[in-house]
Amino acid sequence: MKRLVVLLFLALAAGLAHAQGVYKITRPDGSVEFTDAPPPDSAAEKVQLAPLNTTPPLVSPGDAVDSTPVSAPEQGYSEFRIKSPESGTAVRENAGNVAVNLSLKPPLRPGDTIDLLLDGKSAARGRSTAITLTNLDRGAHSIQAVIADSAGTVVARSNTVTVTLQRRSALLQPPRSGVR
Repeated sequence: MKRLVVLLFLALAAGLAHAQGVYKITRPDGSVEFTDAPPPDSAAEKVQLAPLNTTPPLVSPGDAVDSTPVSAPEQGYSEFRIKSPESGTAVRENAGNVAVNLSLKPPLRPGDTIDLLLDGKSAARGRSTAITLTNLDRGAHSIQAVIADSAGTVVARSNTVTVTLQRRSALLQPPRSGVR
C-alpha cells in the first residue's frame, strides 16, 4: 500500500513538472541556462517543447482474459495428478517398464482422452488412468499427463514427475569365477 501511494505521488509530480514551462536564459557571458522558474530580473524566453513520445502498453497473450462464461459440463476436472511414481523416484526395472497411475475426479468425460507425455513427447494415449510405459532407456525421464477433448484441445494438465530408470548394463558383468 505504501508503494502504491509513493508511486501515485511520483506520477502526479511528474505530470505537474511537465505541465510547467521551460525557460531559456542567456547570460551576458554567453552561457545558456534552462530553468522551470525564470528569475524576475532577467529576460527569459519560453521554450516550446515537442510532445512526449508515448507508446501504448503491449498486451501479452497471458494478459488476455476470455470473458465467455464456462458452462457447467465444461468446467473441467477438480483433480488430475500423477499418483505414482512419485517425483524423484529411482525405478529399478531391467525391462525398462514404468507403471504410471493417475488420480482423476470426476471420471473422464465422453470424448476426452488422456495423453501421457514422456520427456515432452506423447508416449501413450487412451482413457485408462493406469498406464505402463515400456522399454524406456536408462536415465532421468519427465512424465506428465494431459486430457484433451474430442477437438484435441488440452483441457487439463497433471503435475510433472521426474523418475530415474535404473537398468542393468550388459557392459557391467560380474567377474566369472576362475577368470582373471
